[in-house]
Amino acid sequence: MIPTNSSSSTNGCDSISSNCVIWQGPDIACIDLCSGDTITEVVFKLATEVCTLITDGVVANPSLAGLDISCLNIQGVTPTELVPVLQAMVNQICENSTGGGITGPVIGTSSLSKTAQTTDTLPIMTLPACLQYNDPNGNPVTELRLDLFATLISNQVCTNLASINIINTTLTSYNTRLNVLEACVLPCTGVVAEKQVVPTCILPAVLTDVSVLVLALEVRFCALETAVGLPAAILLTIGQTSLTSATAQLTNPGSNYGSIAGWNSSPVNLAQTVQNAWVVIDDMYTSISNIQLNCCPTGCDSVVFGYTTTNILGTGSTITGINFNFQTSSIPAAFNDCSGSTIITITDINSVAVTSLVSVASLQNDAGGLLINVPTLNTQQDLNVSIAFCATNNIDTCSETQASVIAGVLPCPTGVIASAITSTGATISFPNLLGATATFVIDIINVSTSAVTATFTQNNPTANVSHIFTGLLPNTDYSTRVTVSLNGATTVCSDVALFSSLTAAKACSLGMDVAFIIDYTGSMGSSIDAIKTGAASLVNTIDTSSGANDYRISLVTADEYALSASPIPTYLTSTDYVALPAAQKIINTGTADKQVITAWEMFQTNNGASFTTQLQKLNTGAPTAGVPLGSGSGAPEPTDMALGQIIEASAFTGAFRSNVAKYVIIITDALPGGDDDVFDSTDVARLNSLQSTALLSGIKIFVCGPGTSATYVNGLTTTYPWRDLSINTGGNWNVDEDPSTISAEIIAGCS
Repeated sequence: MIPTNSSSSTNGCDSISSNCVIWQGPDIACIDLCSGDTITEVVFKLATEVCTLITDGVVANPSLAGLDISCLNIQGVTPTELVPVLQAMVNQICENSTGGGITGPVIGTSSLSKTAQTTDTLPIMTLPACLQYNDPNGNPVTELRLDLFATLISNQVCTNLASINIINTTLTSYNTRLNVLEACVLPCTGVVAEKQVVPTCILPAVLTDVSVLVLALEVRFCALETAVGLPAAILLTIGQTSLTSATAQLTNPGSNYGSIAGWNSSPVNLAQTVQNAWVVIDDMYTSISNIQLNCCPTGCDSVVFGYTTTNILGTGSTITGINFNFQTSSIPAAFNDCSGSTIITITDINSVAVTSLVSVASLQNDAGGLLINVPTLNTQQDLNVSIAFCATNNIDTCSETQASVIAGVLPCPTGVIASAITSTGATISFPNLLGATATFVIDIINVSTSAVTATFTQNNPTANVSHIFTGLLPNTDYSTRVTVSLNGATTVCSDVALFSSLTAAKACSLGMDVAFIIDYTGSMGSSIDAIKTGAASLVNTIDTSSGANDYRISLVTADEYALSASPIPTYLTSTDYVALPAAQKIINTGTADKQVITAWEMFQTNNGASFTTQLQKLNTGAPTAGVPLGSGSGAPEPTDMALGQIIEASAFTGAFRSNVAKYVIIITDALPGGDDDVFDSTDVARLNSLQSTALLSGIKIFVCGPGTSATYVNGLTTTYPWRDLSINTGGNWNVDEDPSTISAEIIAGCS
C-alpha cells in the first residue's frame, strides 16, 4: 500500500487487495507476526492484541495474586484484584494526607518531600525496571513513596490508554483502506476511485486509471513471453551453441572468436547470446563475400600453372637430379594436360638437353613431386628449365610456357685437414669426390700478411688429394685456400683448414705443465682405478722429465647427466666436491643433458703429492667419504668442453707457462659430445678450433683409451677425431690408458 496525494482517492492509497501486500519487516514473536505475512494477517493480529489489552485492563479487574501489599494495612481479607487494591491505596493516601495533600512526585532515591507530617507513615515502593527514570539532575529514581508511586502508575495508565486510542484509530483507517482494496478486481474503474497516470508506450498518453494500465501491462507481458519464450526456454537457447572462444574464425582461421571485440566468452543472458550471434554472422558475411568475389572462376581463369624445383645432390654434393613439384598449380577436375602430358626441358651451358613428359594435372596434389635425373648435363654451371604448360577441357585450351634458371653447383671439398705440422711444414689433404677431371689449386696463406706462402696444383686427382708443404715460418698462423675447377666452373674455398706452424721445440727439462682430463662416466671405473694405482709412476715420469726445473699438474673430470635425472650424480653432494671453490665447478645446461666439469687440482708448483691425494678420491665411497663415479648420459662425453676450459679459460686450472713444455692428457673411451651428447659436424668444427688454439699456444694433446678407436663417418669419409687432434697438435694417441703407456707417451713426446 503506497500512500498518494491523488485528488481522485478519498483515502490517499492505491486500491490494492490487502491479501496482495506482504509484510517485509522483522518477525515479532509477542504477536506471532512473521515476515511474509499479508497485511490482512498483520492488521488482524494487531487488532487482536489491542482488544486483549482493553479486555484485560482495568475493566476486566485482573487478578493481583502474588503482589505483596501488606504495607497498606488493609483491614479484613486482603484483596487480590486490581480495583480493590487501587481503592485501598487511594483510601490510605487520603487518610494520611492533610490540607495541602500531595504536591506531586519528589525526585530522589530514598528521601521524600512531604507537605504534611502524616505522609511520614506512607511506605516506600520499589519501582519496577520499566518505570525507573532519572530526575532532572540525572540521578536514577528507583523508589517512590506510595502516594507518588500511585500517581506515577496512574499517569502511565493514562498514557497507555491514549496509545490504545491511537492504535484503535489507525486500525479503523487500515480496515477502511483494506475494504477498498478488496473491493477491486482489475480493472477497478467504476468500483473505487483510483490513482491516474499518463502512459508513454502501452496505452495512449492520456490520464488512465492505474488498474487499466496494470491490466494492459499484463496483456502485453503475456504476449511478449509467448513470442520470446519462458525463462527456461531462453536459458536452454543460451547454452545451445557449440561455438566457443577457441573456435577459429572463418575469415581469419589463424585467430579465434575470443579475439574479436564484443565476444562474450561465457554468455549468461539472451543479450550476450544475441551479441555473440551477430559476431558470428558478421564473420560469416565477410567470409561468404570473399567466396563470392574470389571463388569459382570459369574457363582458363580457373587454371593456374606453377612449379618449384629442388636440387638432388649425389656424391661430392654435385647435382645429380632435379625434383619438380607442381603443388602451386591448380587444374580443375574437368581439365587435363593437352595430349595427355606436358613437356619439361632442362638444358645445360653446352646446349645438352634432357626432356621429360609429365602429367601436371596428376602431379598437382603430389607432395613428392617428380624426380628427373640429369647424369649427362653439366650441373656445375647454370641449367635452363622450360615447361610448356597446356591444359584443356575440350572446350577451352589453356597454355603457358614458364622458364627458370637453376644455379649450377660446384662444391668445395670437405674434410680438408692440416696434419704432420712442424715448425716449417705441414701436410694438406682431403678426399676427392668430383672425379679425375676436376682440378684443385691449394694455396697456403700467411694470416698476418695475407701473402701466399706456398701453392700446389693437382690435375687429374685420385680419390685422395694430399700434398706436403715446406718452407713455412715457425710459430706462424696459416690458412688454406682450395680453388676447384670442373666443367668450366670455378669455386674458391677459403679458410678450409687453419693451422699454426710449431714453435721451436722446448725441452721438457725446462719444466712441464701437464693437465689431466679424465672421462668420469660410468664405464670408466676400471680405467680410473688403474690410473690411481700408477699415480706415483706418472708423477715420477713428469718430475724426472722436468729435470732440475719445476713441474705443475692439474686434474679435471668431465661428466654429464640427463636434464630429468633423479637423483643427480651422488658426488655432487660429496663433502670433497662441495668444499671446492666455486670457480673450479662448472655445471652447464646443455640441449639434452647437464655437463659437469670439475677441476679437482689446480696448477701448482711441484704438486705431485696433492695431485695424487685428489686423484685417489675419485671412484671411492659414499658422498660423505669420497667421490663416487658419475654415470654419463649417452656414448659421447663432454671431454671437449673440459679441454676448452683448460686451454681457452686459464682461470679454470691456471694459465700454462710460456717457457715450458705444455701437455694435455685426455683419458676416455668415447668421442666428445659438446653440450648435446652427439658427435656431428658441429663437434668436428669445435675440435678444429681447439686444435688451432693448442697449436697457437704450443700445447701438445695426448689421447689415451678406447675412445681413440671411435670413428666419424661423413659421406664416404671415415675419420678418427681423437687421433687427428692428437697428431695435428704434435702429441700422440694410444688405445691403452694404462699409466705405463701414458708415461711412455710423455717420455716420447719429450724426446
